[in-house]
Amino acid sequence: MLKPFLLFFTISAFLYSNSHAQVNGNDNSLIFKETPKTLNLILKETLGTRNALYNSRIIKTILEKKDYFSNPSLRSYSFKDKTQITSSTLPIALGVAGFLYLLNPIVLFENDKIALGITKEISLGFGYFGQHRASFEYSYIFRKDLNSFVRLGYKYDILLEPGLEPSHLLQGTPVISVGGGVFTNFSHNGYFAESSYGYSIRNDKFLFYPSAKLRFTYIHNGANIIDFSFGIIIGLANPFIDLKIRRTY
Repeated sequence: MLKPFLLFFTISAFLYSNSHAQVNGNDNSLIFKETPKTLNLILKETLGTRNALYNSRIIKTILEKKDYFSNPSLRSYSFKDKTQITSSTLPIALGVAGFLYLLNPIVLFENDKIALGITKEISLGFGYFGQHRASFEYSYIFRKDLNSFVRLGYKYDILLEPGLEPSHLLQGTPVISVGGGVFTNFSHNGYFAESSYGYSIRNDKFLFYPSAKLRFTYIHNGANIIDFSFGIIIGLANPFIDLKIRRTY
């Protein structure tokens, strides 16, 4: 029963010794030069002469691949692959998340034309979950004229997770939001109605709301606008109200 463990220990010891000697610059060490002879001697003492001869052939074959252990560049290459992939994708992921946090992409259809831009909405919520929200949104459209939009509105968040209780801790729930308000591009005014869906992370004071939004804007004496945007809405809730969320016994 002990022979497999002795064989495993012998292999492990020699693999470690080979790699350790090369890393420390001991290319002329006895272990590197006399590996087969030394290995045979140890195996004879532990497993017997016949078994030692057989097992030494197997281990010698393994050790003929010693370039892997003796070459630091090869040894480090195999371990760096996944690390390099992770380190190269992490900045990209952080950059995308940071962009969506600060600025949200918007696509709009107006006067039979499609335009692109960036937008950002902030809101102030009221109610136990801040589900009644007053909002301000500024949009910048990548075009020459009428490229700045401002919207003031009211939104109501329908929390889809049942059984939520007001809490100081952050809670997550799927949300459908509906709302409307007033619009201006500093040349024409109008009204808008919108609906959005996302996943809201909130407590009684803070809102972090990744979502996708579809909106229709009616413009007085101008072309109506349909737009789609996605990103992260941020906001505060009940800044002047203490909800006194405490457990009672």
